[in-house]
Amino acid sequence: MNSEIKFISVIAVITILVVGGGLYISAKNGGQTGIPKPVLKAELLIKAGNPVMENGVVSLAKDSSLSTSSVTIVEFADYACPACSTLEPEMEKLLKENPSIKYVYRTVPIHAQSKDEAKMVYASVAQGKFKEFASAVFLNQQEWDKVGVDYVPFFEKYAKQVGIDFEKLKTESTNPAYLATIESDSADASALSIYATPTVIFVGPNGSTYVQGAVQKSELQKMVDSVK
Repeated sequence: MNSEIKFISVIAVITILVVGGGLYISAKNGGQTGIPKPVLKAELLIKAGNPVMENGVVSLAKDSSLSTSSVTIVEFADYACPACSTLEPEMEKLLKENPSIKYVYRTVPIHAQSKDEAKMVYASVAQGKFKEFASAVFLNQQEWDKVGVDYVPFFEKYAKQVGIDFEKLKTESTNPAYLATIESDSADASALSIYATPTVIFVGPNGSTYVQGAVQKSELQKMVDSVK
């Protein structure tokens, strides 16, 4: 009986870690044993409504078209995922050094409030501050992502720090289009066999590849160079 209880406890802890905090992975092209490889279907990598940044300009994607004439990065992540938070500054360095890269963000919800959090961040595109706000949310994750803590006052603080009108942001986030986009993100992640966050997919003239987990900028650059 004691062994059975211990086994169940271990499974419960693993479940909490996976669902509540994302997966800490540093392996590329296959991830860790037991984690399925993503199926890189071009038609599912970007959808209308996804936040997109290119040459420093942020907008919402108008359709699902994916150009392979230059490098596109599609990141599947969640604002409450610790590994995603660790990846954020490395991704920032990469994008700063490679401004022509088309960067697409998509949400894989990992807890009950993930969709609400993502709606608010997606809504920041309307004020031209998506990357600044998203970075602030990621980098301050340990402050707001705690059991019993209301994330909204913290998001308000970050919004004001990056020059966002928070009242307008709250109103904008209630637009049902954002929830529809996030639910599409989740459905496409499942269809692509993406079960680990972050999963970053690279598409370019020389093919496609991916990396999972909190890797360094140098590893991200290798992936970019491999698909150029």
